[in-house]
Amino acid sequence: MTLEDGVATTDTLLNTPRLLIDMDPSTDEFASYLISMESTQSRHLVHVDLDYVYDPDPVQTELNLNRLVQRIADLKVNTVALQAFADPAGDGLVKSLYFPNRVLPMRADLFNRAAWQLSSRAGVRVYAWMPVLGFDLDANIARVKAMDPLSGQIALSESQYVRISPFDQQGRERIKEIYADLASYTLFGGLIFHDDALLSDFEDFSPDAIRQYEALGLKTDVQSLHDDKAAQEEWTRYKSKVLNDFTLELADVVKGIAGPQIHTARNMFAPLITNPESEAWFAQNLDDFLAIYDYAVPMVMPRMEGVSARDEDQWIRDIVAEVAKRPDGLKKTLFELQSRDWSLDSPDNHIDAKQIVHWIQVLQRAGARHFGYYPDDFLQDKPNLEQIRPAISNEWFPFKK
Repeated sequence: MTLEDGVATTDTLLNTPRLLIDMDPSTDEFASYLISMESTQSRHLVHVDLDYVYDPDPVQTELNLNRLVQRIADLKVNTVALQAFADPAGDGLVKSLYFPNRVLPMRADLFNRAAWQLSSRAGVRVYAWMPVLGFDLDANIARVKAMDPLSGQIALSESQYVRISPFDQQGRERIKEIYADLASYTLFGGLIFHDDALLSDFEDFSPDAIRQYEALGLKTDVQSLHDDKAAQEEWTRYKSKVLNDFTLELADVVKGIAGPQIHTARNMFAPLITNPESEAWFAQNLDDFLAIYDYAVPMVMPRMEGVSARDEDQWIRDIVAEVAKRPDGLKKTLFELQSRDWSLDSPDNHIDAKQIVHWIQVLQRAGARHFGYYPDDFLQDKPNLEQIRPAISNEWFPFKK
């Protein structure tokens, strides 16, 4: 029996919410309570980098944290995805973490304090944003390898993150230890898996991966796979399953320590939604995500995907429309927009708040129920608080009645 409001179902007997009744409500008031419980709460998410909060000077770190908490309280959102790992270089290779653990150095014991402050003072549900494979572990642990289709040579991929191979058992165990320590030393309400859980159509050809392909009778060279569509589809589906199953193992590790109430969500690349054949490029699949996580979190980032300005709105509408074709698709999908244009070679690449508000409105008019943006630069008020708040807050019409 949890302390969270909600509807109990037989699917989650180990995680039963409740509805607290007080003030001797009338029949009409009681009925209103029940109706509100049965309605899915819209999740409005702000995605935050703890790298913005951390400073070598602990006093400055504290000042930064206070500014972040006040910012989130002022935005009046209900969900924050909070970075639990350090990535100051921005290369996706995680060498330190923001919580005590037995595997990697701790940059600062910051995640738990930030998560607690955000949940207790700003009243939000905090999702721990964590990599799946992008950890800088011991050199003897296999990394994801790509095969050159022309030469057949196998090497680290130059076009993706450096990642631990999901087929390497030792690597899997080290990553599970990291997640166990996250659950042991910190408090949070959900997990959001980073977009590093991917394998391209030229990956993974690490030794253990090849052995598993051979054991299953799958082809083990890129050229043969690309020449045989059926074989490629079978290979792609198998890789997707390996990644999905590993994230579920990680979630089970966390739930075994922190409790079954932990929500799960996972980032995915938006082109997969309107072009299902692109599953081969990432080993990610929308239908899988909707089935196994509480939320699929597609990165609806037109500038990142090179969409022209005149086509952005239709591109967003097409994505929402495709999600809406699935049962509970809109109920279980959180659309994440971008607040920076990484295609610009400039440190000042913030996207104007008016543009983000416009994208949010396009999402809403298309039927999206859950949405947010990444990143929030609270130190520079980007996006501008007064402009973004009416669009992202749950306290404004039509979300507040």
